[in-house]
Amino acid sequence: MMLKVLKYIFLFVAIFLWIQAYSPVVYRTMGSMGFFPDDYRYGDLYRLSYLPQFKDPVKTCTSYAASQNSTQKPVHLYILGDSFTEPARVDSSMLKANKYTYLHWANSTQIKLDTNYYNMLILESVERTAREHFSEKVDNYQIIGYDTIGLAQTPQLSWKRRLLQKSEEFLTWLFPTQVEERLQHTLFNYDFFLKFREAKASFNEKVFGRVESGVVLSEDKQALFYRDEAKASEKTSSFYPLETQEVNKMVEVINRSAEHYQNAGFDKVVLALIPNKVSVTNPELGNYNHLIEKIQYNDNLKVPFIEIFRDFNNLGKMYYLKGDSHWNCQGKELWLSKVNNIL
Repeated sequence: MMLKVLKYIFLFVAIFLWIQAYSPVVYRTMGSMGFFPDDYRYGDLYRLSYLPQFKDPVKTCTSYAASQNSTQKPVHLYILGDSFTEPARVDSSMLKANKYTYLHWANSTQIKLDTNYYNMLILESVERTAREHFSEKVDNYQIIGYDTIGLAQTPQLSWKRRLLQKSEEFLTWLFPTQVEERLQHTLFNYDFFLKFREAKASFNEKVFGRVESGVVLSEDKQALFYRDEAKASEKTSSFYPLETQEVNKMVEVINRSAEHYQNAGFDKVVLALIPNKVSVTNPELGNYNHLIEKIQYNDNLKVPFIEIFRDFNNLGKMYYLKGDSHWNCQGKELWLSKVNNIL
């Protein structure tokens, strides 16, 4: 009898582990409920390297509750952004907007603009992905009409386009990515196992001078960065060569994207480029390409932008987390204050 019970328990656990690894929704939900430790509780760079000196427990920032704006017309703020503005880091209570909508660059969605609101769009991109995001016209928010009676509606997508989208969604559901990674972190992300990972990482770093391939350690070993933003051979890096022709193309794409959205009904479009951590804390690691400055201060740029590069450049190490590639509470507060000033 006991053996039979143990078999069913083992089967139940195996099914649960398979489902949560297979489904990102189940994985995130069960994680938020405390069924297994958060992968990023000590920082995303620590998660890649397991170097104990960069183990930096995530701190809860004090609330940046923002009072609503006092303008005559209510504001609906839309952000197209990445992990710096994802819901876990930025939410509506921090913004002086009556309504707030967030969309990640990896996704697209159809929206209807309500002309009773002042509709503002922020195109937010971290420096390392700006070349990708602004290589072609931005169209993640697809405007299909207005919520005001009497204004014309743009045509719906064709049945072929809808069928293609549904097929892509089904294939993504059928063959999800990162299954192995989620399963690994579910099983071996407890503090007990982290001790062994830290010991291995420390041994490799001290004896062989090696760290995990996904990260780069500064020469003084006091800072850690994503390989994608610190290795000069990577196109996403702060040190990858940047030609004037490419800068001009990105500026043109940004201008055309802003014009597209304003013609579609947005009242204002704003650019927000967030520096790579290495760009402001350790630019001496390579030949910095100055991507943000070359875009923001380009004579042909017609889109207003949120300036934080100069602020960060003056006190860069003050604004970033030790074991993470993202800004700390002070960095986020500075950026939010500039957004709210615009609002």
